Amino acid sequence: MIERSREADAFLTAIDQTAPEAVSACDGWTTQEIAAHVAGIAVEVIRHLEPYLQGDPVPQTRSFEEREAPLQAIEHPALLSRLDAEEERMRRLVGDVLDREPDAVIPWTGRRMAVAKFIPHLRNEHALHRWDIAGDDETSRQLLGDMDLVGHSVGELGRILLVAGRSHDPEPDSEFHARLRTEGQPDLRVIVENGNATLAWASDEADEPSVDIDAGARQLFIWGRRPDHRGRLRSHLTQPDLARLQALLSGY
Repeated sequence: MIERSREADAFLTAIDQTAPEAVSACDGWTTQEIAAHVAGIAVEVIRHLEPYLQGDPVPQTRSFEEREAPLQAIEHPALLSRLDAEEERMRRLVGDVLDREPDAVIPWTGRRMAVAKFIPHLRNEHALHRWDIAGDDETSRQLLGDMDLVGHSVGELGRILLVAGRSHDPEPDSEFHARLRTEGQPDLRVIVENGNATLAWASDEADEPSVDIDAGARQLFIWGRRPDHRGRLRSHLTQPDLARLQALLSGY
């Protein structure tokens, strides 16, 4: 079976130590909603992988609201036990699929998803939502600074992460190019061209307008979060461009 990630360990520890009614940094959610959301992802992955292993049709992916509503109604201690059990069950099923078919791909949220990508996807969820309840501590900085996680975010969700932000774009018909620069890592470009918006790794060191940002803060920033500690982002953009960048990266 695939081993539990350090992100999952850290998330489960933090959520166990946080009051269920504590308001998180994820708008509109307390710790209880965070727990239901992450448990719901594991439940939904299981719901897809079990029929796939049996050779049956894979069901359509349910909405967040549909899968999370019954979980939110569970008493918090029982929900945390369910979260732990479903996360373990999901890892077992992912391992079973990959042992049989390393390149397996299944339908997921209206697209095709490599089964191997579910593990980094959950690592991202655990790291981000741990920050939502624990904030900018050293563990968050270490977990969110992992290049594997931002690589997964950009590679799998480069366009999706900007969909909501485009609805807040103050200049939706204008092109936009800016870079998020992190020491020791490639520049990450935020691009609006021909009506489309995406995140993409830079292939050069061109002198585009940029923001200097540490690795952990960059992962938070592209997911619409804002680090607690000031000074982790330093802008070399005009004020209108910085405001537009923040609007484009305003949440998934």
